[in-house]
Amino acid sequence: MWILAIIFFHSILNVFSEDLRSSLYFVNASLQEVVFASTTGTLVPCPAAAVPPASLRWYLATGEEIYDVPGIRHVHPNGTLQIFHFPPSSFSNLIHDNTYYCTAENPSGKIRSQDVHIKAVLREPYAVRVEDQRAMRGNVAVFKCIIPASVEAYITVVSWDKDTVSLVSGSRFLITSTGALYILDVQNEDGLYNYRCITRHRYTGETRQSNSARLFVSDPTNSEPVILDGFDRREVMASHRVELPCKASGHPAPKYRWLKDNSPLEPDTRFRQSVTGLVIESTRPSDTGTYVCEVWNSYGNAEVIGRLLVKQPLKAVISPRKVKGSVGSQVSLSCSVTGSDEYELSWYRNGEVIYPGNNVRITGNSRENLVMEGMAKSDGGAYQCFARNGKMSAQDFVQVILEDGTPKILSAFSEKVVSPNEPVSLVCNVKGTPMPTVSWTLDDEPVVKDSNHRMGQFITMEGNVLSYLNISNTQVRDGGVYRCTCNNSAGVVTYQARINGLPASAQ
Repeated sequence: MWILAIIFFHSILNVFSEDLRSSLYFVNASLQEVVFASTTGTLVPCPAAAVPPASLRWYLATGEEIYDVPGIRHVHPNGTLQIFHFPPSSFSNLIHDNTYYCTAENPSGKIRSQDVHIKAVLREPYAVRVEDQRAMRGNVAVFKCIIPASVEAYITVVSWDKDTVSLVSGSRFLITSTGALYILDVQNEDGLYNYRCITRHRYTGETRQSNSARLFVSDPTNSEPVILDGFDRREVMASHRVELPCKASGHPAPKYRWLKDNSPLEPDTRFRQSVTGLVIESTRPSDTGTYVCEVWNSYGNAEVIGRLLVKQPLKAVISPRKVKGSVGSQVSLSCSVTGSDEYELSWYRNGEVIYPGNNVRITGNSRENLVMEGMAKSDGGAYQCFARNGKMSAQDFVQVILEDGTPKILSAFSEKVVSPNEPVSLVCNVKGTPMPTVSWTLDDEPVVKDSNHRMGQFITMEGNVLSYLNISNTQVRDGGVYRCTCNNSAGVVTYQARINGLPASAQ
C-alpha cells in the first residue's frame, strides 16, 4: 500500500512539474482599455505571464516593438509599461492614444495579450451649465446638466444643489442614473430657489459647478403631453441594470405605455415602470430592440423612441484543450466564439499570424477551424485564436506539444540456425506516435500468410506494438534475411537478421 501511495504521489509531482515547465497564462485577460489623465501618467502591467519567468515585450498593434522614449515612455524589466505625465504640447497619438499588446515568451512558447487601447485625457477648460425650466404646479420638472461633448465621456454628475444645500433623492427630489434632477409634484415654493449641478472628471478628479438655474412655476392648464426626458440609444452589458428615461409634462397628468419592437411588453419581473421611465434589471441579449414609450392624456399624445443594445462579452474557446502529437502528424483546432454573431477571427502561433498554405487550412464560415498537416518539431508552441468586434476582443490559447514519434524498435529477434520442421517465432517490439504498422519480408519479398506462416500483432500495456511472425514447420526455403519494417507518419525504421535452416542430411 505504501509503495502504491509513493508511486501515485510521484506521478502527481511529475504531472505538476510538467505543467509548471510549460505554463503560459494571463494575469488580467479582460484588460482592453486604459484611460488616464495626462497630468498623472499611467502604469500598465503586462497582462501575460509564464512559469518559468518569461520575456515580456510590448508592441504597437501594427506589430512594431515599442522602444523607450526618455521621460515619455518606458518598459520596466518586470514588463510594466509606463507612460509618464506630460504637458498638452507633448501629446502624440502614436504614444498617448494608440493600441498596444504585450507578449510573454519562454521555452514552451509565446502568447500575446488582447489589444489594449491606451488613451491619455488632456486637461482642458470646460464648463457645465443648467437651463431654466418651466413647470405647472403639481406636475414634474426636469433639470439636466449640460456637459460639452468633448469631455462628456469622462464627466459624472455627482450631486445637485438647491441654493447652498445638497439635494438628496427623496419623496419629491430624485437624481436619476443619468444625472438628471427630477422635481415631482412641483410646488410654488420650488420656484424660489437656484439649482446647480456639480460634476467630477473621472480621470483628473476636477470638479465643476454649473451656473444657477431657476424653475418658473405656473398654474395648471389643460395641455397635451410634452416630453421632458427621453433617450435615443442605450448600450448595456448583459446582466447589468439599465434605465430607459421617459418623462412628460401635461395636464391632466399623462399616462404611459411601453412597447418593444411594436408589441406591448411581455410580463417580466425584470421590467419595472418607475417615475423616471422603464427600468430593466439583469438585462439579457434578448432585451435588445426598439422601445417606444407612448404618452397621452385627453388633449393629445407624444412618444419617445429609442434603441436598446444589450451586449455580451466576447468569449473564445479553443478545443481540444490539450494537444500532444508527433512530428509528421496532423493537428486540428477549433475556436468557438460566443457573445456576438459578428466578429473577425484570426489564428496565431507563438504570437505570429497564421496564414493558409500548403500544409495549413483555415476553414469554416468564420475561419473557426485550423487544420495543419505534417507537423514539424518547430510547429509546437502556443496557438491562439482572437475574435474581434470593434473595441471588444477575446482570445483563447492551447499549447501544442509535438514529440518525436519516429518508430523505435525496443527489442527484436536475433540470428539463429534452425532444423527442418522446427517451429520458429520472430518478434519485433516497437513504439511510435502515431501507432506504427509493421510488415515482414524475407529476402526483400513480402512474407505470404498461409497455414505454415502466421503473422499478427497486439498492443502491450505500455502502448507498444508487438508484431510476430510464426513459422510452424521450418523448411529449407524458409532460410534467409528476415526484416520487420515499422512505419508511421513520423518516419520508418527497419530491423533484419538471418535465419539459417539446416538441410535434412545435416542432422
